Order: sequence, then structure tokens, then C-alpha cells
Amino acid sequence: MSRDALATWLDYLIDEGEVIPNPSMVNDISLDDGQFVTMIDIDMTSYRRHKNSKAVKKTLSIPSWLNEEAEARNLNFSSILQEALKEHLGIQ
Repeated sequence: MSRDALATWLDYLIDEGEVIPNPSMVNDISLDDGQFVTMIDIDMTSYRRHKNSKAVKKTLSIPSWLNEEAEARNLNFSSILQEALKEHLGIQ
């Protein structure tokens, strides 16, 4: 849950154009007896990609013969384009 909280807060700061503070230095954190420091990591690129995964409509042009072949085979144009773009961009 700490990752979710951190990611949500950082995402808000990014969206608002706010400055993201530097991480605290472990040695600078004052602790009472029985308290401890825990590191929290978050991949903001992955988080924002997942958060912003809503579909967008794109218009494209392909030769009519290619369209006919694809439709005859019941191919999913959106799925194929997504797979090709991810491969081309090196995204998994």
C-alpha cells in the first residue's frame, strides 16, 4: 500500500507541474525507540503507463488489397497495430 500511496502522490505532483522533492537520506531521519526506516521504490514510468492506458482512436491508411486480406482472415487491426508498435519501440 505504501507504493500505491507514493505513486499516487508523485503522479499528482507531476500532473500539477510541482517539484518532486528529493528522497530523504536514511541517516537524516529521526527515529524513536522501536521505529525503523523502510525503503519504498516505485517505477513511475510503468505506473503512469498503466494509469493512462485508455484507448485512443487513430485513423490510418493501408492499401485496399491488404485490408481485404486482413478482413477475410478476421484479423484484429487494433491488436496487431499495438503489438507492432510495442515491438518497434522495444516495449514489453
